[in-house]
Amino acid sequence: PAIQFLHDHPDILQDLIDMLTTATIEYLCAQIEAGADVVKLFESWAGSLTGRAFARFVVEPNARIIHGLRSRYPEAPVIVFPRGAGHEYRHFARKTGANCIGLDTSVECEWAARHVQSAACVQGNLDPELLVTGGQRLVDGTSRTMAAFRNGPHVFNLGHGITPDAKLANVELMIETIRTSRSN
Repeated sequence: PAIQFLHDHPDILQDLIDMLTTATIEYLCAQIEAGADVVKLFESWAGSLTGRAFARFVVEPNARIIHGLRSRYPEAPVIVFPRGAGHEYRHFARKTGANCIGLDTSVECEWAARHVQSAACVQGNLDPELLVTGGQRLVDGTSRTMAAFRNGPHVFNLGHGITPDAKLANVELMIETIRTSRSN
């Protein structure tokens, strides 16, 4: 329905995006004023659009939000998670000015290290399912992520939210694996 609305009423959608952009700038500024050290934008629409629509309705609003935030808080770090952006991740960081780009599980770490990490810090992208299954697959996935991003700025994270069925023992195993990887 949202994609159809975009095609049928792009100007109305633009007005809505403009209002949301303004409100988001104010909301993020309020978070910083309340003591947040970093803010994060979740761009769930990114994987649904391509080409001009991606530029107009994903890149441009995020760039305006970051610019608006930086006009008041120039040192505030901004992380943006453009879920499902695929190869658009490559340009997203440069075009928006985000300090860090959250990566979903569909992004190959090695590709992101070459094409995204050169423009910004990357965050992610361990499969949250590994916190359910655990074992050697979790250790291998965590180690692979750490190794792929070792030559640039990286915030270890999942490629999407933690699921309710994640096991505490697996979270502990992941953390221990991260600590071991960092010390090697």
